[in-house]
Amino acid sequence: MRLLIITQKVDQNDQLLGFFVHWIAKLAKKFESILVICLEKGEFDLPSNAQVMTLGKDRRLPKLFWLFNFYKYIFQYRKKYGAVLAHMNPIWMVLGGLCWRLMGKKNYLWYTSGGVTAKLKLAEKLTHVVLTASPESFRLPSKKVIVTGHGVDTDLFKPDFSRSNLKEGSSRFNRGDIDSRLRILSVGRIAPVKNYEVLIEAAKILQKKGVNFSVTMMGEPVLDRDKKYGRSLKQKIADLNLQSHFNFAGKINNRVLASVYQSHDIFVHLSKTGSLDKSLLEAMASGIKVLSSNDWSHHNLPPELTFNENDPLELANKIKNTSQTDFREQLKDYVVKNHNLDGLIEKISSIISRGSS
Repeated sequence: MRLLIITQKVDQNDQLLGFFVHWIAKLAKKFESILVICLEKGEFDLPSNAQVMTLGKDRRLPKLFWLFNFYKYIFQYRKKYGAVLAHMNPIWMVLGGLCWRLMGKKNYLWYTSGGVTAKLKLAEKLTHVVLTASPESFRLPSKKVIVTGHGVDTDLFKPDFSRSNLKEGSSRFNRGDIDSRLRILSVGRIAPVKNYEVLIEAAKILQKKGVNFSVTMMGEPVLDRDKKYGRSLKQKIADLNLQSHFNFAGKINNRVLASVYQSHDIFVHLSKTGSLDKSLLEAMASGIKVLSSNDWSHHNLPPELTFNENDPLELANKIKNTSQTDFREQLKDYVVKNHNLDGLIEKISSIISRGSS
């Protein structure tokens, strides 16, 4: 079986999408060959049976050329693949789903987000199977959905017991001395859906309560509206005199991200998507405490680890009292058992191989 994968970016250094290079490498072991079409490519190291082609965003080609290259590649290489896996963005299925059906190719959409758009509705009609991480990660009613779990590299994202309280280490996010601050972390794109205002308001409450803490915001805005939102967050932090507590650290190499989790005490997850975010699972696997307000968390985490999404006082109190709750070991074991990468790759490859044989 030969597989075509459509994805946004192939770049192992990208914080948000760097993980997908590891997916491709592991899928390459399950298939005769892998052909990858992406919008842009950067640095990657893949097996010899994996070929990557870019639509041209990395070469600054106009969007019309992206579309031209997309159709050129899927028709030109049609004899080199027997099935298609579209990763995350439903536009791939909207553009190519009918073509692949006419060519007799089974196509599969991997999608994990709480949002339901017109593109997603159309993509669901055109795809044969929808693969998703949890019931909350695909909100459109469909008999095509198969829940597979997420794919966290638990060999990378794991506790580092060489650190004292997971604080000491050589990462640039650590100091050489023992720091008494409560180190709070948030990871993800800087965007309104992440609901960071609640964390800022909770930080002000912590400051008034005399809590010694720091907040690392890991990620950066992508769209223009996200950049505007990022500026408003920094202004809010300045207005509340919280500059000394916050560090906007930007994006980093995905492979370094594990040490960031390990060097913090608590991960705060405020995303309004409602779906199961991979960053939450990465934090759980890394052995730090977590607090979350999204739908999946309210259904699956102990109540001590959840809070109402628009309640900064509840969040502040749970951060302040975090030393009284410790579910780290059972949360780590949960990720290893239900959301490890090897298990996901085995499920995806088996589903595609059975469905396309």
